[in-house]
Amino acid sequence: MRKNLRTVKTGIIFGILLLSLFIAFVPTTSAGLISVPPLINVSFPAQEKNIVPNSAVLIIPLETTFTLTGPFASFAENGLLGKSVVQIELKVVQKPDWCTASISNPLANIPVGEVKPYQSRLTVTVTENAPAFQQGVVRISATSKIQKSVLFNIGEVTVEFDINFIIGYWSVVAYEMPKGTLAEVGPLDTADFQIDIENIGNGPTFVAIELVDVPEDEWSINVPSSVQLATGIYQSENSKKTVHLKIKPPYGFGFHNERKTFAVKFTPNYLGLPDLQGQEVTYYFNVQNIGMSPGAGFEIPLIISVVVIIALFFYYFRLRKK
Repeated sequence: MRKNLRTVKTGIIFGILLLSLFIAFVPTTSAGLISVPPLINVSFPAQEKNIVPNSAVLIIPLETTFTLTGPFASFAENGLLGKSVVQIELKVVQKPDWCTASISNPLANIPVGEVKPYQSRLTVTVTENAPAFQQGVVRISATSKIQKSVLFNIGEVTVEFDINFIIGYWSVVAYEMPKGTLAEVGPLDTADFQIDIENIGNGPTFVAIELVDVPEDEWSINVPSSVQLATGIYQSENSKKTVHLKIKPPYGFGFHNERKTFAVKFTPNYLGLPDLQGQEVTYYFNVQNIGMSPGAGFEIPLIISVVVIIALFFYYFRLRKK
């Protein structure tokens, strides 16, 4: 009897020793004895469409799944954790200054062993400071909440994912006429219209300048056919330039009082990619030609000659009367 009692005591002590060694070599938490780390995965499609600043919203579907890892994963999944729900929180942890990003349904509740992914959405917008055709990156994190049971624990694990996208071309060109679009000149003068053109978009821009409505009379018109502008987001001095539209009335002897209208069209597009065109605008310039014109230059000597001849005739007839 005493021998059997000794055997039982020895077994109990040996069992306690084995349990102590087991606990010493197995990760533990405050509840369960064994930690089963989850392997979290967030999948999303590659972004093939560019996002245009201030006019488009990029919506990216996110699918969150996880699997238990480690030598005790199958025991935990089929055992005490089989009916547990693991929470995984999604967050935006890094983005460019010119970007806003948010996640809808950011807290995923996924049962252990669930195959169907949890659906979320990442919404991204960019401002005019996003440089055209550059890559933007939004980094998101996925963090599992601690799930405890009597024997097994699902620990807190954080993984991060980079979501890349390309910024589109946002064409915005500002036009200013500080001297207005109406000028009054004499027949020998020239109307000089100052046109300040500024690129406030997010990419280098080529602006084509075209005369689309010109009077049939012989008016002299001079304006550059194009101008190239750097992007204004880098505060470059070359993002703003000034061109001059110069209009000179035709010669014509006599008094003039006529008004003509001239239409000039401006067409911006991305420098190097003419298919990426911005909004066309047309401005109308009016010139009032008023005053006496001596003509092309030969009328003045002719008039002087006529006056001299008439004076000589008067002088001749006066001499004959004497």
